[in-house]
Amino acid sequence: MKKVPLIVLVLAALLAVLPTLVAAATGDKPLLRFKGKVRWVESLGTYGLLSDEGKQYHPVKQLPRAYQKNDLAVVVEGRLRPDLVGSRMYGVAFEVQQINRADKYVSPEEWDAVRLLLLRMEAFNEKDIVKLRAIDKQALKLTRDQFDSWLAGWGGYTLHYVEAVNNFGPRPGGTTIEGICLYSRQRVNSMAVSGNTQYAVMKFTLAKEGADWQFTAMDTYQPGPGTDMEDAVAGYLARAAERFGTTDLAKAKRKG
Repeated sequence: MKKVPLIVLVLAALLAVLPTLVAAATGDKPLLRFKGKVRWVESLGTYGLLSDEGKQYHPVKQLPRAYQKNDLAVVVEGRLRPDLVGSRMYGVAFEVQQINRADKYVSPEEWDAVRLLLLRMEAFNEKDIVKLRAIDKQALKLTRDQFDSWLAGWGGYTLHYVEAVNNFGPRPGGTTIEGICLYSRQRVNSMAVSGNTQYAVMKFTLAKEGADWQFTAMDTYQPGPGTDMEDAVAGYLARAAERFGTTDLAKAKRKG
């Protein structure tokens, strides 16, 4: 029988355990999503990532060419790779799984919120308390008379903007979504030629109920101390056009 060289046996053993070693190095590391900027690191001759919190990350693989632009604002998702170290690195090694322009990015959580908020608008427009109760725990305490009184004289509810506020950091599987939204409603049967549209900014919390989401909180939101409401609405509408491609989210098309 022909003897197999020892070096061949060693290499075969290393190749056999390599997938396990890689899994051990990355499998227990949670997904991390952060906002930041692409940085050209002249001393290293490569592009790094600098988070808005000032943390530096060294992409394991070269960034796609479309993102090789110094100071480009991005949203990045991936995993830390502390097992990969070197003397010439721009921060911690980071395995990029997704990278997007920050001004165009809408997270999966935000799309989930959009879907439920559109259902909420439908319930209002159709004056359907049953539909509202199906997605909103708070509405279970709402009587039919209270619901009718609340909607009296109003219609044309339209969702304009949604933004999740717990969108970044470790991704633990997500059991809550917190955010803000902008919607409007129209006065019905009104003879007024102006002032028929009323905008409202709300903060909301969604919680996972089995395989789906439900509203567990919905309250008014003040964009900031001393902030002019008209300016705030104009800002939200501008961001909606940039991020969703429309200011009527019933017309927004989910990407990816």
